[in-house]
Order: sequence, then structure tokens, then C-alpha cells
Amino acid sequence: MPEPLALVRAALARAERARVLREVKAEPVLYVTEIASGGRGGGSGAEAGRELHRQLWGLDPYEIAFAERWAGPLPLAWRFRFGWVYGVCDLAVFERGRLLRVVEVKSYGRVKARERAQAALYGLLAALNFLAKPEVLVETPSGSERVENWEPLALEALGGRGFSRARAI
Repeated sequence: MPEPLALVRAALARAERARVLREVKAEPVLYVTEIASGGRGGGSGAEAGRELHRQLWGLDPYEIAFAERWAGPLPLAWRFRFGWVYGVCDLAVFERGRLLRVVEVKSYGRVKARERAQAALYGLLAALNFLAKPEVLVETPSGSERVENWEPLALEALGGRGFSRARAI
């Protein structure tokens, strides 16, 4: 198994590449939110979520490899045959460099299929990047909901986009 620091470096490099490619429109790059919702992410919480992620970037994700426990937002990306899937998960939790869980945080109480799909997609991206099978949760003001069978849910969300031929960049 690769060292945690190597996994962190590779994951951050993939995320940065996807972010830049999306910005310059050089390759297809889809946000997790777009895939989960079937369109562009722009609901009432989208701008607040982007601002929160910008504010939290003071966290050092390289600490994942060294800290006993690390939790924070984490950019994730993977290149599939159809293009890149990219997003920033609200909370990734690691212990001793090992990914334990991925949490999608919502400011409203009702968890619908799209929130479960979004969390499942983050679970898939995290699993591919960190060679682990995390627990996947959606956190709301009314509590946590575990996303059962998140792997097939994530693949279903990707639809016919060629997900079966995932490859690392």
C-alpha cells in the first residue's frame, strides 16, 4: 500500500488538474453536484457551500499523513473515460493516514436521493484516491444518515458515462 503522504499528494494533484481543466475548458470536467442533481449546482446552499470551502482552506490536508486524526473539507477528482469528476467533499475523516468516512453536510433536514447520490459520489472519489472503503454519511440538523450501498449508487449516478473504465492520471 502506498504511503499516506503519496496518496495525499496524488489526490491533491488530480483535484488541481481537474479544477484548472474546468476553468480553461480544456477537457470535460463535471462537478459532483452537477452529476447528482442532473444539472449545474446552484441551489440555495451552493454559494454558501463554496464560501465555506474557501474559508476552510486554511486547513493543511498534508496533515492527513501525519496526524493521529484529521478531518476537513477535501478536494477530490478522478478521470474516467468520459472525463473528470471533481468536487470538494464537506468532510473527510482520517485516522493515522487512513480514510474512515466521507460526510456530506446539508443545512436542511430532509435527505433526498440527490443528496445520497452526491455523498456516494464523494465516497467513490475518496475510495479511488485513498484506496479505502469509507463509511459515507449525510449530516443534517436532524442527525446523520448513513448511505448504505453507496458504491452502486455512485455508479448509477454516473449513468452510462463509461465509469467502468476508470483510470488514474
